[in-house]
Amino acid sequence: MRYNKSKTYLLPLIAPLIGIEEKHISDLENTFMFDSNNEFNQCFYIRHNFSFRNPEFTKYEHKLTKSYLFKKLIDINKDEVLYIFDFPEEYLHEYYCLRDSKYSEFGEDAKQQILNFWTKLYGKTTTGVNFVLSVKKILYKDSKLKKQIEESLSSKDHKVILDDNAELGEKVEISNETFNLNEYKN
Repeated sequence: MRYNKSKTYLLPLIAPLIGIEEKHISDLENTFMFDSNNEFNQCFYIRHNFSFRNPEFTKYEHKLTKSYLFKKLIDINKDEVLYIFDFPEEYLHEYYCLRDSKYSEFGEDAKQQILNFWTKLYGKTTTGVNFVLSVKKILYKDSKLKKQIEESLSSKDHKVILDDNAELGEKVEISNETFNLNEYKN
């Protein structure tokens, strides 16, 4: 499964507010910003592996569902749950920036929180460090990344020059950020 942009850029903003625990990050399948029925607005959806046989996970789930941002949970199958949360008001600016693929317009505190979150989780490996650096380059419109993109898009007959205001992250595909509620019964 390819992770979408909301997992990279929004999960770090909501995780501390709802009680996502580091030891359960590997059980988190993906995240979403929208649902197919437009049932919820300004929400964040977390598709999470679940084990009711594990008392530790049951305690963790209780913590998630007691969050002031919690709205609803949907059992996807016997070992997966979709948790739905209101997105925190203090980060709605970032929510809409991501929707519009405007990574560099995130607030400075949000950028730092994203980088700190992923550094703490993955900053101990070369792959993890490279991931964090690539996120940082996108958030801060790194000039070296801009040059790499220009070179990759250019040909010998046509040189591509990106505007200095151009975002360097991929366009956010809303379909990749939408959970299909129609596939699952409550």
